[in-house]
Amino acid sequence: MTDWLSASAMLLAGVIVGAMFLYGMRRRQDRSDLERADLEAKRDALIARLREAPDPSLERDAAEVLRKLDKMGVEAAPLGGAAGGLKPAATQIKGFLWGAGSVAAIAAIVFFVTRQTKPAAPADPLADLERSVQQNPDNLPLRDDLAKAYLDRNNIEGVSEQTQYVLQRNPSDARALTYSAIVHIIARQPEAAAAMLQRATQSDPNLVDAWVGVAWLNAQAGDMPRAEAAMAEAKRRHPEMAERLDQLMAHLRGPSKAEAVHVTLNYGGQARGMIFIIARAAGVTSGPPAAVKRLPLSTFPIDVDLSAADSMMGQPLPQKMRIEARIDSDGDPLTHDPKDPGAVAEGVVLGNSVSLTLK
Repeated sequence: MTDWLSASAMLLAGVIVGAMFLYGMRRRQDRSDLERADLEAKRDALIARLREAPDPSLERDAAEVLRKLDKMGVEAAPLGGAAGGLKPAATQIKGFLWGAGSVAAIAAIVFFVTRQTKPAAPADPLADLERSVQQNPDNLPLRDDLAKAYLDRNNIEGVSEQTQYVLQRNPSDARALTYSAIVHIIARQPEAAAAMLQRATQSDPNLVDAWVGVAWLNAQAGDMPRAEAAMAEAKRRHPEMAERLDQLMAHLRGPSKAEAVHVTLNYGGQARGMIFIIARAAGVTSGPPAAVKRLPLSTFPIDVDLSAADSMMGQPLPQKMRIEARIDSDGDPLTHDPKDPGAVAEGVVLGNSVSLTLK
């Protein structure tokens, strides 16, 4: 819309310039007409006097007037002015058209160049993937790509939807098995995750995401030798990724105090179920968590460290967090009974400690 308004403004400017050119031509023509009329009057008067009596001085004056008239394109005879009167009008019209046409041409060029040089809006890779899947719903590799994109954006429901579609049609799809296993790890369902990751590594031993998933699952279970063995296998198959895999393993081995939050839980009543400690960025109350720790009920107080090992893919925790702890009566992190005992601390700084009393 703005481009068309700009082009219209340029065209209007052309019309205005043409009108100004025409006005200037008319003013110059008016002055020329007055001069010509004065010279013609002098010419007629001198000729009349010469007819009465010859005079050399009058002849010189008459010759000078005729030369000036000749320069203005006027014929010696007085009748010549009528024929020449059409030329100024044609010149004026040509001037108007030239002024308007020139600026209109410039406007067209500017409009075209502006359209050509205007930067295109950046493409959204996720939107492109979603569109491609809609156009090719049975393209399973595309759905795997979309599941990975959803996982990178913490869209767990999207990951689950895409992996279910793929696994219904190809139960041995290694990428779908891996991404589905990660969803089960996040939901604290280690048995289901372990079975899927085993099938994924058998189906595609070179899939690095599957070996990272195995390492993460074992690290969460406290079996660091198996976690390190899985990461070593990933490095053997992908030596170009060794540095990044070493960084991930460093997170899984256990953070320093500055990279974790020490949580103390207190509760004085009777309860059953599982304990969930959930961390989100400060001020965020819903959506995918930054980290989740699942604990069995035991004697209170309970002391634990929440760290990058509890995050979705070993990523560092936010610098400021909202820490929520609750006793979940059915053990399902996706459901929440308002009657379950819980507590929340807002603005917890990474590296600090927090004490929560469940009520």
